[in-house]
Amino acid sequence: MQIMAMATTKRVQVDGVPLGLLATKNENEYPVPLTGVKVHVKIVDVLAEVEVVQTYKNLEMQPIEAIYKFPVDEGSAVYYFSASFENREILGIVKEIEEAKKNYEEALESKQSAFLLEEKLPDVFKAKIGNIPPNSAVDITIKYAFELPVAENGLIRFSLPTTIAPRYIPRQDTSDIAADLASIQYRLDAGYGLLFTADITMMSKIIEIRSPSHNLHTNLEGKKANINAIEEKVKMNEDLVFLIQVEDSHKPRLITEKSEDGTYAAMITLVPSIDVKTQKTELVFLIDRSGSMQGESISQAKEALLIFLQSLPLDCYFNIIGFGSTYTSLFPKSVQYTEDSLRAAKEHVKGLGANLGGTEIYAPLDFVFKLPAVEGYLRQIFVLTDGEVSNTERVLSLVRSFSSKNRVFALGLGRSASHHLVGGIARLGGGTAAFATVSEELRKKVMNQLKNALQPSFTDISIILQSDGKEVNDNTNQKIRQCPSKIPPIFDGTRFVVYILMNEECLLSTASITCSSPDGPLKFDVEVSQSLSPSGIIHRLAAKKLIQELTYENLGDGEETKKEVVALGIKYGLVSKFTAFVAVDRQSRTVLDNCWAALKTREVPLDLARGWHGRSSGGMVSFAAGNTFADCAPRAAMNSMPMMLPCSAPRTARMEKRSTGIQSEEDGGYRSSLRRVGTTTEVESALIQPIESTLVQIIGFQNFNGAFPLEEKLCALLGVDLKTVRSEAQRLDLPEECMMALLVIKYIEEHFPSEKDTWDLVVMKTKNFLESEPKMKSKDVAFLCKNIII
Repeated sequence: MQIMAMATTKRVQVDGVPLGLLATKNENEYPVPLTGVKVHVKIVDVLAEVEVVQTYKNLEMQPIEAIYKFPVDEGSAVYYFSASFENREILGIVKEIEEAKKNYEEALESKQSAFLLEEKLPDVFKAKIGNIPPNSAVDITIKYAFELPVAENGLIRFSLPTTIAPRYIPRQDTSDIAADLASIQYRLDAGYGLLFTADITMMSKIIEIRSPSHNLHTNLEGKKANINAIEEKVKMNEDLVFLIQVEDSHKPRLITEKSEDGTYAAMITLVPSIDVKTQKTELVFLIDRSGSMQGESISQAKEALLIFLQSLPLDCYFNIIGFGSTYTSLFPKSVQYTEDSLRAAKEHVKGLGANLGGTEIYAPLDFVFKLPAVEGYLRQIFVLTDGEVSNTERVLSLVRSFSSKNRVFALGLGRSASHHLVGGIARLGGGTAAFATVSEELRKKVMNQLKNALQPSFTDISIILQSDGKEVNDNTNQKIRQCPSKIPPIFDGTRFVVYILMNEECLLSTASITCSSPDGPLKFDVEVSQSLSPSGIIHRLAAKKLIQELTYENLGDGEETKKEVVALGIKYGLVSKFTAFVAVDRQSRTVLDNCWAALKTREVPLDLARGWHGRSSGGMVSFAAGNTFADCAPRAAMNSMPMMLPCSAPRTARMEKRSTGIQSEEDGGYRSSLRRVGTTTEVESALIQPIESTLVQIIGFQNFNGAFPLEEKLCALLGVDLKTVRSEAQRLDLPEECMMALLVIKYIEEHFPSEKDTWDLVVMKTKNFLESEPKMKSKDVAFLCKNIII
């Protein structure tokens, strides 16, 4: 096994002037070429356009090539790329990817400055800035667009990924993507930082904008707002998130756009409010317990699981499976939800740790998909993960192949979860995706996903377009094209988005979405609410949906698929799996001809995601590329786990390469090895124990059937005396469990009205319990819940 030199960083000054960071690799030091990043966001209603300006400086004596891998939001349409160099702006052109790479390499060989932007994954991009002359600077501008999702309580959520968390790379993954991910260098001290601003225009009054991740200054004026980060240089070690609350976020929208070439596009979006009967379900919780989940992420996962468990309906089956290099199943197969199974599950969750090695998600998913189904119960799978894997496409292919009999929901945890993996699993699995940074409200996201899982699937979904009262759904000759071609599922409270591309003028007036449900047919009508100037954003987002469907959801690499993606990418100016931006500065040759030194390649290191692997925020870390390490769980951990199942190779075979002594067992199978650097000793595993809120503590006392026991600790949380409760229950001729249930409902509804999404199913189950009790038959349960006094 080849062990490559590690890359580190340290501060440097020349003549007392700070230059930023030096990167060290193979004993050679060089200044980090990326010196700063500016991001400006323009939000108009449900659409976001992001402009990123990356500034590179060559402080060396020879020309350099800077390589920077950076994240974007999954599903974004990257449509603009330019370089500002020596008072010249060089616009990028989209070409077939191999042609673009060839143009780039030929330019370097001809001593011309060249610039390349390519997609490695839908949420990971790679910029190459080649032949930067000595003592020169270049600004790279990248623009992309995406639609904004709806989070809990109808809030509109914006997220800006700023770093790529280290990815687990299975030994069998020898792809180019794996090699690219493995080559990323990391540090804790950001030599470059982020300058962030945003302008927001909504269709209704903005009530509040808040960020659970960063300190932002916000100026609100009716339907408009502007934002800037309070810090001049924001550390790029976690997603920057803010939430927008408006007066009418659920209003359906039909947004149309005419392009300069005379074609039309439309965006249909709505957040449906649906009340249908729940379905009988088998719920399987797949929990990431790999080393990267240590600290904040595993604490989030445990809290989410406990909320899930307390909120399950009475008539269901469930199981919990933890995975890493191996995977464990709490029960041999899904079991019925009873008091005993709930108690066993809660005890199991309390003992969960991030101690199963690397992130091998494929094998446990395959295991769950192939388990015999519980007759009469529809299987719903919940994946809770930070999504730090390299073999995303293989995992998505698996989910897609089993989507007809399983519905999959995904919850991305931590400060830099992979949007491509989490979003792709949910999209291909017919479920929903949600993300929760450490500072975000997790409980409401969990409950929203559970409510969606209990909702039956809607079938026969169709879209009817009208213009002046006439239907225009004639798809002959591709005059009208729906994007994506397969209509996404409809869920209560979740944004539904479909795009339409039209090759000729068609002034749409309304759109109707119809579908069948167990309770009967449903119909949603949407009228034209906005017409955009010919900026092309709707066209590009529609084309991006088609590209996404062709490349990552149909998972096809055939020639016909490639040709169509290339054609779409070139027509709409989009980066894709098969297209890239390239720009060449023909005028730079004069300067470079005078450079005697050879071109040097410099990798730009990334900030390590804050809290990753449970590490504290101080100190300095780095990773060495090119190593494949054993990826099994620690022996002590394995001896204490139920139903341990290997992911692929036998344990003995997977232990063979542990003799290097470079990687601790907890670090799993990353191709990059975490090490302390120099004299730094403060980088420690810091498991963060969550402090349960009063609400979560109260919910934790609930029995599986919705009852609450008369216990001293619960009474203390409610602020009542146990003896008084018992005496009052006897006076009213009520069972003690019923008395406690009434008190809990009253307390929760009065003290936590803003957290209704969290306790809604819990209280519903408790009310059902009360109504089923014989001694409550003659009593007004609703009245007692509101008026019981101790």
